[in-house]
Amino acid sequence: MNQVDVVVTDDDESVRWLYQEIFALEGIAHRAAATGAEGLRLVAEHRPRLAIVDLKLGAMNGLEVARRIKAVSDNTKILFVTGYDHALEGNVDEQLPVVAIIEKPFDVPSLLRLVKSVLRD
Repeated sequence: MNQVDVVVTDDDESVRWLYQEIFALEGIAHRAAATGAEGLRLVAEHRPRLAIVDLKLGAMNGLEVARRIKAVSDNTKILFVTGYDHALEGNVDEQLPVVAIIEKPFDVPSLLRLVKSVLRD
């Protein structure tokens, strides 16, 4: 099994492509998923240090994905990325290992600083 540092779960193909380009340029080992179920499978398989999860995923929302991530890989930190940050207010379980919530569209240098910080810890 290859080491994977980051698993991205986002149902928007163009956003997944952007993450993949950013992480490839930075040499960050990553995998991307289009659905919550696929993201969970990747997390269970690779046990990454960070999972980047979109809040609005369709069948399974990002909060449910995060809860399930904690159950399958309790050392994986979670970064929520959303265009609907107000939807998270008061809804994030304090038991979840959430390192940050960032809003789309996000600033790439800021995202990279945050990701690298999590991967260093």
